[in-house]
Amino acid sequence: MFNGILPEIIISIAALFFFGCALFDYKKIFPWAVGFGVAATLANLVSLHEQHSFFHGAFMVDGFSRFFSFLICASFLLACVIAGRLRQTDQEKTGEFFFFVAIGTLGLLIVTGATELLTLFIGLEISSYPLFIVASYRKGLGFQFESVAKYMVFGAVSMAFMLYGITYMYGAFGSTFFADIIPAIANHLDDPMAILGVILFMAGLLYKLAAFPFHFWAPDVYAGAAVEVVAFIAALPKLAAVALLVRVSSMFMGMDGLVPVLTILSILSMTLGNLMALAQNELKRLLAYSAVSHAGYIMLGLLAPGNGGLQAALFYGAVYALMTLAAFLVAIEVAGDEHDIPLENLRGLWKRSPSLAIMLAVTFISLAGLPPMAGFTGKLFLIMSVWKAGYFWPVLAAVLNTLLGSFYYLRVIKISLVGGREEEEPLSLPVYVRPLAVALGLLILYLGLMPGSLLNLAGGAIAGL
Repeated sequence: MFNGILPEIIISIAALFFFGCALFDYKKIFPWAVGFGVAATLANLVSLHEQHSFFHGAFMVDGFSRFFSFLICASFLLACVIAGRLRQTDQEKTGEFFFFVAIGTLGLLIVTGATELLTLFIGLEISSYPLFIVASYRKGLGFQFESVAKYMVFGAVSMAFMLYGITYMYGAFGSTFFADIIPAIANHLDDPMAILGVILFMAGLLYKLAAFPFHFWAPDVYAGAAVEVVAFIAALPKLAAVALLVRVSSMFMGMDGLVPVLTILSILSMTLGNLMALAQNELKRLLAYSAVSHAGYIMLGLLAPGNGGLQAALFYGAVYALMTLAAFLVAIEVAGDEHDIPLENLRGLWKRSPSLAIMLAVTFISLAGLPPMAGFTGKLFLIMSVWKAGYFWPVLAAVLNTLLGSFYYLRVIKISLVGGREEEEPLSLPVYVRPLAVALGLLILYLGLMPGSLLNLAGGAIAGL
């Protein structure tokens, strides 16, 4: 039975270890963080086909939860490697940094396996508050506390919405278990209490995904927090948000009034995210608004659950986490000890580090949704599923926004590959960065050309629901 929760056990042990390191001021934590990440990722392979129920069915180990557990643990490993030297984080807080990140990761693992609303809410709380804390660990700056305040306020309000929604849903359905709510949906399609509960509940999920209109925290938090912290915030919670949206969509998509709302929010997220990103001259803020637009693409999959939309959303969520972490690998190395990362800092990157420049080009081509990268394949699957479901306007919005997003993604690529002074000094990179950059670039290309393996895993996860 414990094989099924090996990843959670390993991450819990990691959190206890990092807590001890913080108590005894032990600083050589990086190899241990990578080791725990590798162990948790491998443990997921052991538990991938396990089927277990815990806490009277409130937490379920199944194909769906183990798919996202694998993605979250792999992203945890990759984020730890990328964070590496913690160049923008107070070195005195190294142990605390990895402790809070491990606790946040454990909360996300709880979220992916939760089959009961209160368990889900507790998992979200455990995953959120550690990130509020580490977002303030940036050294040599003051305005990160303003961004942390916004992060906490928006997070608290969204969680309040979600908890309020759960109370209404319990009042309407008489249970907080998904297994009880799903069969009762057909009898509550016109119940105002049920509809209001669903709307408030979804508001909390959209905050996690940084989708419109719950995205306002993202640009300030991305800009104010240390780059290595933002790498975690940008990738891991998004995976849990996708898992939640896909899991709850099986409950709520029978409510006809929810589909137009999701359609409008999806189109607005794509459009406003891209329009705001066009005006940015700082890399982290650009990636923040890019995250808003990609949240809109992921939400497209919810409109076509019977036409492969959920499977496409899972595929695109995994690919987006990979692309985001790859982008932040470059951001961390280019930023150094500077507070901001103006796009001009990327100028001449080709001369300073060809491997990073090539990986950045591959990543941003993929984010733009251009072939043959994984981002193009993911968007194609999403658009095809929505088209098959008979939705014309979301498809048109997705295509036009892909063209719109290409302007600022290709602009970043141009800056990094063209120009720069002849006397540019090469970037001083850790020994593992160049092979990691090559591996990430090849993986993004591979998933674009050969998406079958990840798509089949996503299909198996959906079948597990």
